[in-house]
This record gives sequence, C-alpha cells and structure tokens, in this order.
Amino acid sequence: MEKLPLYDSATVKVWSPAESTVQISTDRIKQAASSLHWHITVDYLAGEAKYPIGWPRVGRALPAGPLRDWSGWDYLHVWVYTATNRDNLPLIPAGLGLHTPDRTGAYQRTLSELKKDEWVEIRLPLTQIPRHHDVRHIQFHVAESNYRHGDRLDFYFSDLALLRYAVPTLLEVAPESSVLFTDTARIPVRLHLAGVPSNSRADVICELRRGGQVVFLMPVSATRGVQQVVITPKPQSLVAGDYEVHAHLAGQTQTTVARVRLVDSPWK
Repeated sequence: MEKLPLYDSATVKVWSPAESTVQISTDRIKQAASSLHWHITVDYLAGEAKYPIGWPRVGRALPAGPLRDWSGWDYLHVWVYTATNRDNLPLIPAGLGLHTPDRTGAYQRTLSELKKDEWVEIRLPLTQIPRHHDVRHIQFHVAESNYRHGDRLDFYFSDLALLRYAVPTLLEVAPESSVLFTDTARIPVRLHLAGVPSNSRADVICELRRGGQVVFLMPVSATRGVQQVVITPKPQSLVAGDYEVHAHLAGQTQTTVARVRLVDSPWK
C-alpha cells in the first residue's frame, strides 16, 4: 500500500482544538513515530454560552493540492486508542466529519467501533464519501450529551493517512442481479478495481462456471474504481442451475468469485 500522511509531528500546529486540548504524544503509538493526543474533560458548565453542553472537537484545514484531492486514493486510515475514567464508552464515543467541500456538503460518520483501552483500526473506503476529490477540512468530535459531567477522555490518533494499492488489485466482483432467466444474453457484473493509475486500464478475465466447468470466458478492459461490465454468453448454452462468476486480473492467479442463479424462462 502507498501512503499519504495527514498527520505528522511537524504539522501538529495546524490542528485546532475547541473545548479540548491537543498535543504530540509518544506514549501511545501504532505504526507511527508519534500520535495526535486529543484530551477532553466533559464540562456541562463551560463551553459556548448558548451550548454549555457542547461539542469538543479537533480539526485541521486541508490546503489545495494533494492533501485535498483524495480521488486517487482508496482508503482513509487511522488507528485510534481511547482511554477514559468511565467504566465503558457510550454507544457513540466520537464522530468524524469531512467538509466535501464545505459544511453544507459535509460527510459525517460515527466512530461507534472505538473501545476503551484498545487500539481500533479504522479503514474507510473512499467510495463511501461523496465528492472526495475536494476535501477541505477533517474533524473529530464528541457530543458531551453522550457523557457525564466530569468524564475524562483521551484519544490517540496514530498513522492517520490516505492509502491506496500500489499494484492492480481486484477487490470485488458481484452480479447486478443474483437471479436471471436462462434465455438471458446479458449478465451485468459490478467490478471494483484498485491499484491502476489514472488514465490506464487493466485486463480482467471473467468466467461463467457451472459445476466447476467454464461455460463462457470473456476478457474485459477495466479502469480504476467501481464499474459495470456485461458478460454475454450464448443463451442456448445456459441451463437452469447455480453458476459462479470468476474474475481475475490477466497474469495473476488470485480469483474473486460471485454466485448467480439461472432459472427457466417462462418465455421459452
């Protein structure tokens, strides 16, 4: 995997906390030389005047250029360690927000998978984030209403970065419909291909198999990302039953498999 860091110790000053503090830490690290330590003491009496039970947060603006354009990457990745004086964390311990490109078009995600006194890895597919070609701000936040007055929280963010595959990799193959008629001339299939440079293509071999035997084979030319290809077998070669769609990159042996069922057509 190739990596583009979104945090390092030299850029800690660009992270701005509110109702909380942030600093560099080497006490708790995971796959990085340092972590971003975000400390919160929940205070129902302080905070903004209109919202004393508020939203402690920490974030940074992303400058125009490589740090803002995530379209060439596959994942947003971070390790998070959570320490607290509570016995356990609430259902929603924290959240992630991205301005894509502004607050009106923001992407929000709860970090409900966080656990007390454990490192948790978050690897978010960028295909889930609309407009990730223009990410202008990243922020972590908590809702004090989910906590008790006086609760203490320490989040450690380590190895915060964008990741992408360095070599062509087929991540998914899936039929657009899991059940089709035997007289079909088209089997639409969704492919998710990573690790292919922009403006380049890779050859993918698609096979339709039944009982371990190849019924139809078709090479397709695919680009990076999620796309639809159509397998076009001869209808007279198909009978009712369970089939498998096998797909692999040309020159590679690793195969991705999906299942599809064909049923007798009422028009035959």
